[in-house]
Amino acid sequence: MTDADDAFPLDPTESEDTDNDGTGDNADTDDDGDNVTDADDAFPLDPTESEDTDNDGTGDNADTDDDGDNVTDADDAFPLDSSESVDTDNDGTGDNADTDDDGDNVTDADDAFPLDSSESEDTDNDGTGDNADTDDDGDNVLDVDDAFPLDSSESADTDNDGTGDNADTDDDGDNVLDADDAFPLDSTKSKDTVSDEDSSIPGFTGILATLSLLGAAFIRRNE
Repeated sequence: MTDADDAFPLDPTESEDTDNDGTGDNADTDDDGDNVTDADDAFPLDPTESEDTDNDGTGDNADTDDDGDNVTDADDAFPLDSSESVDTDNDGTGDNADTDDDGDNVTDADDAFPLDSSESEDTDNDGTGDNADTDDDGDNVLDVDDAFPLDSSESADTDNDGTGDNADTDDDGDNVLDADDAFPLDSTKSKDTVSDEDSSIPGFTGILATLSLLGAAFIRRNE
């Protein structure tokens, strides 16, 4: 090493002093003077760099993707962790490790919308969560008009007994089975016969008799 190029021309054990601190690099434990010891410095001769997280040869200060996960540091919630890049609920645990990504207290395994804290259920699987959906069970009856908004097989409960009309054998709760009830949705009526409703009309029996006689006379005339 010529004297012109030797930082210590009279010391055969030293020739470089990278940080110009008066201690040769051979003896100096922090050659570049960046307050990171050479043993812990990925770039011991470069005071602008000391870390290279992804070991790509470019220091983290200059590297735009420190952890090498193909997500730029500017868009990476965990720029020094190649296993994580997103933290949807900002709880400090990345989505890959987090069991409840959106922080809605419904585990991702049970959440139809694991990245949307405003939704977790989609009863009719139409892609719209139940909170926003106006017909949760997809039975073409709006939730506001549906006695069973989460059951596509039922929408009405006439007698409010908790059993939908489709399954209920006595829809109006009048203790007359629908099969025997002329008015299955009206608890005030159960039969619809002439004797029940029309026999009380004054002269009704006489009218029937007269009509019968006229009919018989008409038949004989035409014979």
